[in-house]
Amino acid sequence: MPLGQFLLLGSDNTVAAWTQSSLIAAKAAGKGPWLARHVREWTRAFIMDRNALPSNICGQWRVCALADEDLTSEIHLHLQSKGKFIAAIDVVRYLDTPEVKSHFGLTKTISLRTAQRWMKVMQYCWQKQPQGQYVNGHERADVIAYHQNVFLPFWDRIFPSLREWDSDGNEIVGKPMGQRTVIWTHNESTFYAHDQCKLHWVHNSETPKPLQKGEGASLMVSNFASADYGWLHSPDGSETARILFKAGKNHDGYFTNDDIMMQAAHAMDILDKYYPNKNHVLVFDNATTHQKRPDDALSASKMPKMMPRPPRNFLVDATVRDAAGKAAMDSSRNMMKEKRQMRNGKLPDGMETILEEHRIDTQGLNAQCQKFKCQDHVLPSNSRPCCCRKALFEQSDFANQKSQLEELGDQRGYGINFYPCFHCECNFIENNWGYTKHVYRQYPESSSEKDLEQNVIRALESVPVISMRQFFMCSLRFMDAYRKGLNGVQAAWANKKYRGHRVLPDTLMADLDKEMSV
Repeated sequence: MPLGQFLLLGSDNTVAAWTQSSLIAAKAAGKGPWLARHVREWTRAFIMDRNALPSNICGQWRVCALADEDLTSEIHLHLQSKGKFIAAIDVVRYLDTPEVKSHFGLTKTISLRTAQRWMKVMQYCWQKQPQGQYVNGHERADVIAYHQNVFLPFWDRIFPSLREWDSDGNEIVGKPMGQRTVIWTHNESTFYAHDQCKLHWVHNSETPKPLQKGEGASLMVSNFASADYGWLHSPDGSETARILFKAGKNHDGYFTNDDIMMQAAHAMDILDKYYPNKNHVLVFDNATTHQKRPDDALSASKMPKMMPRPPRNFLVDATVRDAAGKAAMDSSRNMMKEKRQMRNGKLPDGMETILEEHRIDTQGLNAQCQKFKCQDHVLPSNSRPCCCRKALFEQSDFANQKSQLEELGDQRGYGINFYPCFHCECNFIENNWGYTKHVYRQYPESSSEKDLEQNVIRALESVPVISMRQFFMCSLRFMDAYRKGLNGVQAAWANKKYRGHRVLPDTLMADLDKEMSV
């Protein structure tokens, strides 16, 4: 007799043994008679039909509550109302409120673990806040005035004489030839010996190692770069404008305006020697070190309101310099000063008399505001000045007083310009430093200053000119966005959307309105 027929029609002893076996199997699984009965049923069905296999329906009889789009939308709105820092527990508490339970027919809230799974389903990630460009200070009145009235018009004038590249960094041919303008951007960055990549594969057998405090030895790099030629050096690399500087009181001191002036003069020597047939423009950050004016320059901050009697020439403190142009130091490493006459600085009666000669009412005005902070702000048109020094500072011969770098550029026939404050996105060399530091962090960590210098130089030389051109194109798109009236956040959106463009399309504003309406 076949086995199937024997089990189905077997004796009482056989059936009893089969029942006992199924009970033992169910007990081993931690279940009772219900599972034993179903095991017998499944066995009979399989004997009669070898394709009749039981299926596991676990998890198939319920649908996730997030399938309800109304519930998902309400949770999103609630999380947005909580602000920047939200947590999964906020979902638990929200679903536990009587109003939400009544509206969606819920009898109880969910667990914290379920809420954490729901956060992932709703495309939330537990991570650091993604960071974009810094926009603090973008909307300051003085920054906007310089950006719109000085910086962008300067770039508009030189734009037609710049080379053009496509999105791959290859030069676009066919543009009318003429004397090209080459932009050389200056910037400084600091590298640290222990600033290395922290993520790597670690074997389970490795144990924690003691760490040194701090970032270790530092090395500051000051350099010029252009999208045309890369880092500023001679074609054979024998001469370079790069400066490696070990900052600190016990090392090379601190990078001052004297160092900037010497580096700029050396850069101009290289350009005169190897690239004489181009118009060169050196662009610097809008830092106080770069904007320093000559010691004897006209300065409203150094003038008294009323000159004491008898009248005398007004003297200012000037730095004593050695034959190389460096500031002389005393035994305490402080810069030595000497009294020197301000250029055109013979003041018969002080600021008050000068302002009255220009028909400016000084009645009730103090000599200056606290720490002369008003010089950094733009006063509304036709408004009365807040102090005598602010009024004098607004006069053309004081306001147009050039910095030492600009005077050096005029003497050597070079253009000098400054990036606006808080607008590092307009300076493509910032991307160069990011590329350089990414490469530098891949090198093995070392406390040796010699290794630090070698690694920094290798990382600098690893930046390809093609990448510099792509970074330069990115900065041009930002400038064009500001030229079209966009703010910092809108400019960042436009730059990302129109990657590969040198300037933004004419449909920009329409595309922006469409994006904002979504």
